[in-house]
Amino acid sequence: MKRIGKKLIIGVMALVMSLAGATSAFAYDGWADSLPTAYQLQAPILGISTYIDSPADVDWFSWTNNTGSRKSFEGKLISPNGKNYDLVMVVFYNGTPITVPVSDNGVGNSDQGGGSADPGETIYFQVRGHDLTQFSSTQTYNFTVSYK
Repeated sequence: MKRIGKKLIIGVMALVMSLAGATSAFAYDGWADSLPTAYQLQAPILGISTYIDSPADVDWFSWTNNTGSRKSFEGKLISPNGKNYDLVMVVFYNGTPITVPVSDNGVGNSDQGGGSADPGETIYFQVRGHDLTQFSSTQTYNFTVSYK
């Protein structure tokens, strides 16, 4: 009976996290490490908590405006305590990728960038360590996309 109870609790916790708009920390070096393999965030799950686990690790995310109308959006990165991770935002203009500036607020703080997206437009975000010392296999960062 204890085994069933633990499974039930884990199942309920997973359901609550999905409904709350976050996914579990399951990333590793080799997961979502390039623009073509970006992890797609779509409603109702518009956030993730995961790791930058090596100096070479980067994580790519995408959000596509599938609402049918132009929307304002914001990507927000919260670095782990004592770490400085950077957020990079990329949009495509006539098939050419363009890096869009975002705020960099330093160690343990949040970085954010946003704009407007037309229906069907996809925005890409990259999370990476600020330098080769900024990674952790035990501390997660949080990344979310919001729109209105």
